Amino acid sequence: MNIFAIGDIHGCLNELTSLHKKILTHDKFDVKNDLIIYLGDYIDRGKNSKEVINQILKLKNNKIKTVNLMGNHDEFMIDFLFNNKNNIENWLNFGLDQTLRSYGIEVVDFIKDGFGDDIIDQLRNRLLSTMSEEHINFFKGLELLFSSENYLFVHAGIDPKKILEDQTKEDFLWSRSKSFFDKDFKAEKIIVHGHTPEENIINNLHRINIDTGCYFSGKLSSVCLSDYDDGRLFINNLSK
Repeated sequence: MNIFAIGDIHGCLNELTSLHKKILTHDKFDVKNDLIIYLGDYIDRGKNSKEVINQILKLKNNKIKTVNLMGNHDEFMIDFLFNNKNNIENWLNFGLDQTLRSYGIEVVDFIKDGFGDDIIDQLRNRLLSTMSEEHINFFKGLELLFSSENYLFVHAGIDPKKILEDQTKEDFLWSRSKSFFDKDFKAEKIIVHGHTPEENIINNLHRINIDTGCYFSGKLSSVCLSDYDDGRLFINNLSK
């Protein structure tokens, strides 16, 4: 089995559509056996968050094997929708307005009079009524990690001071420690992650970062890994 991991999408539909095409038509892709793993952050920043999720669901409905991990941006959506958190004021700094606009909602129409719980409840109910059941289940079903024999796939990374079994949700979604980014970083498995945009893919011995800042660079990146060896094939789509 080959594993194709895709970095942070952030509402960039055209780049995702192009990258999907490159993967699905690649010589190494076996539709019966191979797996596509999305490393989270499907929403915010870009203009087409809703459509990005539609595109991913389309592959799944066409029997492509996929795993959808949670990113820190997706956690904002989950906490808002299902944990009744009033996190809109903070989420706005991360691109909430673009996400809600993709669902046909202008957030300013709700928050012009403040961030009171009653206003936020109205916004939450509006979003839930607008989202399809398939989209609601998509967010409810996001996973924190995917582990294979040689690789650990997470959104942001890990805390190098802890063994893998002791990592927390915050570690997986928000890690940006200096020791994790050190060129001599080592772990029990090779960590494949996104979250921290780089101009190019970071391909270290024990850490692979495939977040190439799609929402501002136009480049969405992927790595193909075979769990029986350490062969690495990088694929990207440069739209600009």
